[in-house]
Amino acid sequence: MQNITDIEMLQQTINIQSCLMSGHSIEAIFRNESSFIFDETGAEMGALCTFNHNLLQLEFMIEKKNIFHHFLKSYGLHSDTLVLETIGKKIINSVKQEHEYIRKNNIEEFFIDSVSKDKIKHLQNLNKITESLILPIFSFEDRLIGCLYLCFTENEQIDIKRLLDIRKMMQTVIRPFYDEKTRRFTSKRIEMNRDIPILTNKEKHVLKKLLSAKSYSEIADELNISVNTVKTHVKHIYAKYEVKSKLELANKVNAGLIS
Repeated sequence: MQNITDIEMLQQTINIQSCLMSGHSIEAIFRNESSFIFDETGAEMGALCTFNHNLLQLEFMIEKKNIFHHFLKSYGLHSDTLVLETIGKKIINSVKQEHEYIRKNNIEEFFIDSVSKDKIKHLQNLNKITESLILPIFSFEDRLIGCLYLCFTENEQIDIKRLLDIRKMMQTVIRPFYDEKTRRFTSKRIEMNRDIPILTNKEKHVLKKLLSAKSYSEIADELNISVNTVKTHVKHIYAKYEVKSKLELANKVNAGLIS
C-alpha cells in the first residue's frame, strides 16, 4: 500500500471528476484508475454498490486477476445478475447502529443470495481470501446511497484510515450521480455542468499546485509562466468556484465541487 498524502488524494479526486465532466461513465473511469485503487487499498477486488430505493445493486466490480468474474461465469452468473439483498440489509442495520464500516473474515454476505455457501467457501479458500470490508457511502443529505466493498488476501495488511480516505474520495466522486428526488443513480453525470465549474487545462494545473501549498512564484517557475499569469488563473478559478480564499477553495473541492 502506498503512503500518499492527503493532497495527492485530493488531486486524484480532481482528476477523476475532470474525466466525469468530460462525459465518461463512473465504471470506465474507475477501471482506468484501478491500479491506483489497488495500490492504495491493497484489495484484491473492489465493488461499488448503490441503493435504488431500498434495493442494493452492483454498479461495477474491478479486480486484479478476474477471480470473481470467472467464479460467477462458471455458475452461469454475471455481475449484473447478482442479488445483494443480504448485504443490503446488513449495511442498513450497521448504519442504524452508527458503525463506520463492517469488517468480516469471509465474503459470504456478498454472494450468498446467488451462490451456495460451499461454492463461496471454495472460492475463498482456493484464492486465500481472508477478509472483506464494507464501507457505507452517503449522499449530500446524509442519506445512505450505497457502499464500497473490498476483498483482501492473507498477505495484505489493512489500513483502515487509508480505506476511509478512499471511501471519502469515492463518495465525493459519485454524489453528483445520485438524484435525491428519485433516489436513483445514473451511469453518467446528472445536471453536473450547472453546478460544477469547468476549468481549462492550464487552470487545472494551477489548481493542483495551489492545493499543494505552492506559492505563486513556485507555480510560475514550475509551469514556465509569469507570476501575473498565475494570479490571473487563480482569479478565474476563484470566480468559477465562487470562493475568496484557498481554504474555501480546498473545502469546496473536497466537498464534491457543488456550490
